[in-house]
Amino acid sequence: MTPNNNNSDGGNAASTAAASAYPSGGGSGVGNNSLINLFHLGYRSLVAQLNDLFSDGDMSNSSVTGHDDHSKEVIRCYCLPCLKFGHGERGKSNVKTIFGLIFVPLFLLTFFLLDDFGKVVVRNMQLRQGPGGIMSNRDENGVIDFHLNRRLLKEFPGHSREVLLLSPSLAVQGKGGAHSFEAMIKCPRGILYLFHGCGRYAASFFYSPQGRKMVEMATEMGIGIVAFTKSEELGCWNWANDGDTVKKLAKKFISSRLSKACAGPNGSDAVYPPMYAFGASSGGSFVGMLSSQMKQDPEEYAPFLFSAANIQIMAPNEHDHWDIPTVFTTMSGDTQTSKRVQDWVNNEMQVGKGPYKIITTSGRKPIHVNHFARVFEDDRQMSDRISGSIHQDLSTLGVVNSSTDEVFANPRFAKDAVMSIWQKYDLLSRKEVANDSKHVDASDVHPFGVSKRLMRSLKKEELDDADSIWLIEELNVAWDEHEITAEGFEDVLEFFLENGSARLE
Repeated sequence: MTPNNNNSDGGNAASTAAASAYPSGGGSGVGNNSLINLFHLGYRSLVAQLNDLFSDGDMSNSSVTGHDDHSKEVIRCYCLPCLKFGHGERGKSNVKTIFGLIFVPLFLLTFFLLDDFGKVVVRNMQLRQGPGGIMSNRDENGVIDFHLNRRLLKEFPGHSREVLLLSPSLAVQGKGGAHSFEAMIKCPRGILYLFHGCGRYAASFFYSPQGRKMVEMATEMGIGIVAFTKSEELGCWNWANDGDTVKKLAKKFISSRLSKACAGPNGSDAVYPPMYAFGASSGGSFVGMLSSQMKQDPEEYAPFLFSAANIQIMAPNEHDHWDIPTVFTTMSGDTQTSKRVQDWVNNEMQVGKGPYKIITTSGRKPIHVNHFARVFEDDRQMSDRISGSIHQDLSTLGVVNSSTDEVFANPRFAKDAVMSIWQKYDLLSRKEVANDSKHVDASDVHPFGVSKRLMRSLKKEELDDADSIWLIEELNVAWDEHEITAEGFEDVLEFFLENGSARLE
């Protein structure tokens, strides 16, 4: 029976080793497949590997004590990889190497993440505590910098038109001027649709002297800009060619771009911001037609519905009727248009209809020696010296009276003289001067008032237009008869915000 007892003892030893290798945790009441048991195995595995790591590999102790490898507890690796670090100094060196390869990159990654997080926190604190100043975005040369987006919108069947978009984006200057960054407005305070007159590009709103003033004022109030191109850009607005197209593409723009940006809490339906309209000359007449059609059939136009409008240097058509809040801007030199506007208002804007306001410009304005330096005060290309030189040319060619600084006659009747002046200071001429100079880099030369980023967004024909409109527009404004003007536009925007709440039709 002795052999049987030995076999029994051997079986018990094997069972004990197996139990050590795969503990059931019976006493702890934890099952083999429990998560806690796996962590327990991982802990025992780690202890076993560390004991093995810091041992010197000398088996003499085992001989002295009479123990052998069978007495060691065998622990399988579950939560940690089964790595052999080695014994003694080699093992310690291997541990250091693995630590450097794994934990040092993790530490550096954590450092950079915390650094980015800290910058975000600082910026948010600056915004919450009040910035040192809020201003329009400027490029490295200080020029007003419009981030213009151009999109070709299409709608079946056969409606296609390029649309120019400018989201309100403010440059926030931290206290003390130490930090400057852009604060993007996801859902604008309002949308301003711009419609230019005959012979003008839609893009000229962003580079002409008066247009960029208006756009700057609007974006600083958190209002987004949308400008549609005409069916013939240098032609006039034509209802037959443009009316239905603008309606369909404006509705598509609202549903595709504003619905997500202005979505309500938890992805609920969007609450669209108020939509305002501005039109000059032919564009003003077109805005009147749109407003009249929106009144007749709001369901057909919704959500493209004007909350308020500004019609410049144009009287509404007699058959157009609307009741939304409206500002009419007329020039004091155009008495005929002023009378027609007043007659339409007397007939249409009666009690119970939307409020209205008539703004009349201040009259003819002088062109002083430093006039253009003030107009382009953000563009160091237009120095006092160049502004004075332009004034001298205008006086020499009989466009401006050198004694009173007033424009002699309607600049539209002095095209040859005006053309010779702007060509003297156009992009090509000033680049030639820069190439001959050692102090100016030709790559820094651009049309007056046009930033490098905006310049990249413009087409060739628009850049050519920007080369001349800076002079033509300012002379027409000074003559004060028929030209787009930023005079009084701040009052227009305040009127919009006060009276033009979002329409819910």
